[in-house]
Amino acid sequence: MIYEPKVVKVETDFESDTTVDIDEITFDKECLTIAVKSKCWSIKVHFDAIYGFRVLNEGDLGEFWSECNLKTGWCFEVINGGWNALEKTRDHFVTGKLYQPKEYLIIGLNECVSVLAFEQPKVVETSSSN
Repeated sequence: MIYEPKVVKVETDFESDTTVDIDEITFDKECLTIAVKSKCWSIKVHFDAIYGFRVLNEGDLGEFWSECNLKTGWCFEVINGGWNALEKTRDHFVTGKLYQPKEYLIIGLNECVSVLAFEQPKVVETSSSN
């Protein structure tokens, strides 16, 4: 079952370009942190509380590329048609029945991270790549 994704770009101070890449993913019970780099900047994206996350190769998310790609942005909120919608088709996806998680998609040259979270991530600059 393939859904037509609907996404909204999450505005940050860090403009997307074709060098954006997922550098590292760190998870503990307190938060999920995703290190993202481009030729112009280096940041960490923090989700304080999440329901879940997945990492997929960009080639496995082809249905998204008409609406979101590195020319248009690197961080998107998935309003409909993403991983959350797919999980909600399962009878035993309790999170989707008890809560209304938001879904975010962070894209890079190769890897992409889908995150089901309570709220929008915090983005913090770590150092300049220049």
